[in-house]
Amino acid sequence: MTGHYLSRRGLLFGAVGAAAAGLLAACGGGGEDSGSQGGTASPGAGGGGFPTSVAHQFGTTTLAAAPKTVVSLGWADADALLALGVVPTGILDWLQAWPVGVGPWAQDKLNGAKPQVLKGPEINFDAVAALRPDLVTFTKSDNVKATWDQLEKLAPTLSGPKGTQPYGTTLKDQTVMIAEILGRKADGEKLVADNDKALADAKAANPTFAGKSVCVAAAFGGQYGAYTRGDGRVQFMEALGFTNSPKIENLKPQSFYAEVSKERVALLDADLTVMFAIGAGAELRKDTVLNSIPAAKAGRLLIIDDADLVNAFSTNSVLSTPYTLEKFVPMVQDALK
Repeated sequence: MTGHYLSRRGLLFGAVGAAAAGLLAACGGGGEDSGSQGGTASPGAGGGGFPTSVAHQFGTTTLAAAPKTVVSLGWADADALLALGVVPTGILDWLQAWPVGVGPWAQDKLNGAKPQVLKGPEINFDAVAALRPDLVTFTKSDNVKATWDQLEKLAPTLSGPKGTQPYGTTLKDQTVMIAEILGRKADGEKLVADNDKALADAKAANPTFAGKSVCVAAAFGGQYGAYTRGDGRVQFMEALGFTNSPKIENLKPQSFYAEVSKERVALLDADLTVMFAIGAGAELRKDTVLNSIPAAKAGRLLIIDDADLVNAFSTNSVLSTPYTLEKFVPMVQDALK
């Protein structure tokens, strides 16, 4: 494989190969993108009453009035805010993929605004403070309390729900919690219901997906990593009717993925095997170890190297779901013919 396999963080983002290695190098600075201009938070019409309070893993966040300046730091928080008609003043760009901080599925929701884009995933607290936020959303992260404590000194900061593993905040919790702190819980629940309906419609239109096993994976550190039921990518596949590979779940991993060495590559075999490969699709297609599994030999190995599709899949938001369904479902249909 070109360059080297990636770290655990690369696996988190579903990124493989040289393109992702560049992404990881860019993540180290954690500063501001000087090419971005500050936007203005604009809560959408129909907001609810204040004050609002939302309990989360580190306490309770309370707002006395509708926020005017919102900074989005959690992975995919910006999508939830934009879906609610709120344009963040600042966005932490976890994926370092887009100059405007969000993917193509969400960019029209900016309505021409140019939020300040902060390089991620590390947080530059000085850059956040300079935006003078009156709300910080941080619902999907590594769940480090010390980070939340520091952000809370700057502004009311909404974290993820109790009992959630790092980066494990679900689409539903992320959307509804953000909507609730904005006094618009019902709007958030409607967004989730619409998202669920889109997935249910896709499932109903593809009955052959039901009950088939799936393994969703990437490559890192000279080995592979298969995502588990705590990960949004797997939850997306389950919503389409698939069952995450019992071979992976039986490993009982303590994270959002299970490590799979090349010697145990057979664990990646399933009725459908999906591999993420930003910038390294050709190399994975030549990976003789990976291509030894029955799924590969039968044409049921999907290597996804379209960066926007991988990022949409990994983002798993109410805005990215339609994009992922449109691009990804036909590929699955072809693979399972």
